[in-house]
Formats: sequence, structure tokens, C-alpha cells
Amino acid sequence: MYNIELKNEVHKMFVELSKKANEIAENCSTEDMAINEISNIVSSKVSAESGGYIVDMYANFVAKIKEDDYFKDPKKLNDFYRLNLREKLNEKYNFDIKLSDVYKEGIKFKDINKLYVAACSAAGTLAIGGILNFAISDTIGIPISIIIAGAVIVGISSYLICSKKNKQNFYQAINKYLKDMENEILNWLVKIEGYLNSQVRTIYKS
Repeated sequence: MYNIELKNEVHKMFVELSKKANEIAENCSTEDMAINEISNIVSSKVSAESGGYIVDMYANFVAKIKEDDYFKDPKKLNDFYRLNLREKLNEKYNFDIKLSDVYKEGIKFKDINKLYVAACSAAGTLAIGGILNFAISDTIGIPISIIIAGAVIVGISSYLICSKKNKQNFYQAINKYLKDMENEILNWLVKIEGYLNSQVRTIYKS
């Protein structure tokens, strides 16, 4: 299991997002405005933090590798570094383009939606977790910030559209969406850990 501290970081982020989203819902004059603001804050925060989770996971993984007696042999440790796992993760999950830069460059909602649909078509799923998991085995080539933005826009709208007329149901739908997304991010991190372990097993077999 990945570092428990990382799991707690993910949970803390979604608790904070839930609090902020409920504040937005309380203060916005219309539910449509609330949906837009919640979509922006959730997509920006999750996109920004996801890259950090990958960095933290890799750092923790390297630390465990160095503690393994098998890799006390410098040759074996060099074999590990030659796997270039950090670079491979960078290729699979493009974190270079920040969501703010996407908007600065003039990529509008319809363009984000087109790229998100392209990612969905490649992965065969609309769920953000499914797309991120798919990218482990097959590079999608679409910046992670755009995938997350598209998933949040579609996801929040579908969760909240039927609850717009009832304030309490609206809050419950927000919290349910964020809890489901938290679970998808955690499942994704488990997949990342499994990918790293599978790559290292190739060294044991050599």
C-alpha cells in the first residue's frame, strides 16, 4: 500500500474542497453559477495536487528500493535507475501544462470538452479514475489538467443537475461527487504503485 501519509493528504484535500464547495453553493445566487465555480476550483486543485502525488509516490518508492537488500548491490540499483520510471510516468501523465495556462492560452470549454471526449474514447470510460488508470498501460497524450477539467465539468454537472431545485439535495450531491472522486484518485494511486512494482519485478527476473 502506498504511503499512508499520502492517503491522508488526498483525504484532507477533498475535505477542504467539500467545505469550499458548500460555501460556494451557499453564497452563489444561482445553482448554475455554483456549478461553474465549483467545477473551476475542484479541477484546478485536483490537477495541481495530482502531479505532487506522483512525485511523492516515486520518492517513497525509491526510498523503499534503497532499503531492499537486493538493491544494496550497486549494479542492481543502477538497473533500477535505468528503468527510467520517473520519466515514464511523466510521459504517461503530462503535468507540464497547468490548468491556468490552459485558460491563458485561450483553450475554451468546448476545446477542453473535445480533448476530454478524445481521452474518454481512448480509455473507453467517462470516469476520471478509469482514464488515469488506462494511461498507465497506454499513453493518451493529453495533458492531465485537461482530462481532470473535462471530467470535473461533466461529472459535477451530471451529479448536480437533478438536485438544483433542492438546496439540501444539492449539498448532498456535491459531497457525494467529491467522495466518489476521492476514491477514484486513491484507486489511481494504487494502480500507480502496482505499475512501479511490476516494472521492478523485471529486474528480479533478469
